[in-house]
Amino acid sequence: MKLAIERSRALQVARHGKEKDMAKQEEKEFAEFWRTRNEELQLAEQQEKEEERVRAQELAGFHKRQTQSKNDNHVADFKKN
Repeated sequence: MKLAIERSRALQVARHGKEKDMAKQEEKEFAEFWRTRNEELQLAEQQEKEEERVRAQELAGFHKRQTQSKNDNHVADFKKN
């Protein structure tokens, strides 16, 4: 009987140790997943900012060309009159 109790206690301690190890491993995997995910999100955010900057430059160029075209038309009309 005493041997069975000791064996049961040893198995319980071993099971508890395995559960701790599994919890640590899950925590490590969870942390690694979110570290990777955060890096991906940062990269995506940087790409979005770069795309916004490029679009803003294109829009500014478009406005500049439109303004220049209107000014050229006004000058041409003025010269005609």
